[in-house]
Amino acid sequence: MFGIQPRQQIIVLWSTPVNAEELQTLVGELKSAVGNEGKVAVENSDMLMTSNHQGSTFDHVLAGVLPPFTFLCPVNILGEALRILKPSGCLTVRTTDTSATQSNLKLAGFTSISEPKNANLTDEQKRDLTTSVVEVTCKKPNFEVGSAMKLSFAKPPVSKPSVGTWNIDLDDNDVDLADPDDLLTEEDLSRPDPASLKVCGTTGQRKACKNCVCGLKEELDAENMKTVEENKKNFKSSCGSCYLGDAFRCASCPYLGMPAFKPGEKVKLTDSTLQDTN
Repeated sequence: MFGIQPRQQIIVLWSTPVNAEELQTLVGELKSAVGNEGKVAVENSDMLMTSNHQGSTFDHVLAGVLPPFTFLCPVNILGEALRILKPSGCLTVRTTDTSATQSNLKLAGFTSISEPKNANLTDEQKRDLTTSVVEVTCKKPNFEVGSAMKLSFAKPPVSKPSVGTWNIDLDDNDVDLADPDDLLTEEDLSRPDPASLKVCGTTGQRKACKNCVCGLKEELDAENMKTVEENKKNFKSSCGSCYLGDAFRCASCPYLGMPAFKPGEKVKLTDSTLQDTN
């Protein structure tokens, strides 16, 4: 199924409307495929941008693979899917708009985009369809976003002698040079915050590289965890699907693991529920 292998990390992106039973059945089949050492996450595609998934986490992303196949494949969501995929990770999408899907996949940065093929749908899935559904697969490049390497054929620039430069005779008493101390402002003399100066030596940005050993990754993870905890304490449902059960809840939903409840029912979260279990 979709080329899923044991021990892989999978995320299923769904969009409304979707059949709860079909979604739960798909998740169950995927969990059987990856085994106990794998992981299957479920995410509302509209909430993917705010779910704070770690980069390069998943081996495979499944998008819009369930009826009614209304996933529109916007570039921003595909770009976030690219970020959370591991290098050489796969994305499988089912759609009724082949041209727009292939164009957006290229704009998002995916490679090895396959030719559209008829989706292997069941008779039940085909029953209410009025247009054909195709399946497209693609991959994330086998390097991380922001990676850099030195080109082997690069040559150092050849310096050329300057022409028409100005010469200053320092022995000329008419030359009035400015005092360097007068050119500095109070802002120039203030000590910068050390935290704002710490960047990765590989990326040149405040973003940890894949094999980070300088401690920047742990520092960024701690900052991200603090943000997640604050978001959980001030939680307010954005998708409105939290009460339906885990199959419809986002990865950052504090109701994960709790049974479904009626709309409008007041559900109290204990202090232990707000703790991150990752």
